[in-house]
Amino acid sequence: MDAPHAGHRLRMKERFLNSGLESFEPHEVLELLLTYSIPRKNTNLIAHKLIDTFGSLSGVFDATFEGLKSIDGITDNSATLIKMIPQLLRLYSIGADNTKCLNTIERVSNYFSIAFIGLKKEEFKVCCLDNGLNVISCSTVAKGTNKSAIISPRIVAEAAIKANSTNIIISHNHPDTTSRPSDADKLMTRKLRNCLKELDIDILDHVIVGNDGVFSFKETGLMPFLN
Repeated sequence: MDAPHAGHRLRMKERFLNSGLESFEPHEVLELLLTYSIPRKNTNLIAHKLIDTFGSLSGVFDATFEGLKSIDGITDNSATLIKMIPQLLRLYSIGADNTKCLNTIERVSNYFSIAFIGLKKEEFKVCCLDNGLNVISCSTVAKGTNKSAIISPRIVAEAAIKANSTNIIISHNHPDTTSRPSDADKLMTRKLRNCLKELDIDILDHVIVGNDGVFSFKETGLMPFLN
């Protein structure tokens, strides 16, 4: 039974190399991917089961590790491979993004929407800028659950001081909800901005990335309100 599977796998790989994934059905994308973690076995039925269970290709990639393992035929190796894909996309997108000057709302939104691709738990990032609003560094200073991350002014200040930056943009994600800020988000932003002003560190914007897009405190006028 190995020979037919081997021939089918080879044809799928050649098809991908010749024309890319555009002509592939969602289950075929998974079928090809799984050939790299499931040797000598037909991955077509497993791929169909994944799509049927999680609804779409993105649903499969966003599924939990345990959820993937519940599918017959998905091993630790296969679940790990699937979970790597969104984060590989994020790292690729960050590396390919040449936008280093965050001098417009559009550039800021694009920069942070890329920074949170594939992250299913809340993270808080501090992006340090020079006087020309060019990115010096962007680091994750806190990680939380899928609902919250706890932030202290000290860790934000430390990131800015380490980068020798007096202009920063703070950002976090809402993995399972909209980008709309909660009352806690607003209070936290006010607290951070007031504390950091004592150190001559200016928070230029607070950007929230949710499942509906990006929310900018500056664009919506919330930053002046917080002064």
